[in-house]
Amino acid sequence: MNVYFKLYDYTGISLQYTFPIVFQANYPHSEKNLIEHESVRGKGSIIVDGGTSSWDLTLKGVLRAADYAALTVLVEAMETAVVLNTPYVLKISKTISTNYEYKVKRITAIEYQEDNLRTNYMEYTITFRVNAW
Repeated sequence: MNVYFKLYDYTGISLQYTFPIVFQANYPHSEKNLIEHESVRGKGSIIVDGGTSSWDLTLKGVLRAADYAALTVLVEAMETAVVLNTPYVLKISKTISTNYEYKVKRITAIEYQEDNLRTNYMEYTITFRVNAW
């Protein structure tokens, strides 16, 4: 089974973008805020669930094309499809019929590989803030 990284609009219905050739991603992941009240009973502490924190989900991948002109089209397509500060649902295939689903926003620039001639491939890094909306 292949793993797919698909970005949907905020409803989770309309596909906006499919990330090509992702070779590194930091999921599954969860963050919890815990609030500790120390010495409230004279000794020890009480730990209370503070909810789910936001965290950064980073995808690293490769754009491949026949030549430089086709590669720039792929870069523009990613930049156009994944807009800053816009709510999305990122679905990552878990099994054939189930997905990990994260509510995300892109809050930083997409980073592209700087040390190649961009002839037919280029690495990219895109970071999403999870639980940001």
